[in-house]
Amino acid sequence: MQMPVRWRLREIAEPERWTARKIAEATGLAYNTVWGIWANKSRRADLDTLDALSELLKVEPGQLMERIKEPKKEEERKAEAS
Repeated sequence: MQMPVRWRLREIAEPERWTARKIAEATGLAYNTVWGIWANKSRRADLDTLDALSELLKVEPGQLMERIKEPKKEEERKAEAS
């Protein structure tokens, strides 16, 4: 099952030459925690984690996540067309 929200850590951090390991070292967060978010595997993170990441990357915590729009189902498309 695909998550309706995805992490944007990697796309925010890579242009600034951050890696998951460097972020873990700079924030004091566990590497596995950072990697899970980096690789979009983590389904949750606590507020302290979001605060540390957003502080380091100089973004708002909400910018670290993005809602994924689910494609419309066939039935919804047919209903809209009629």
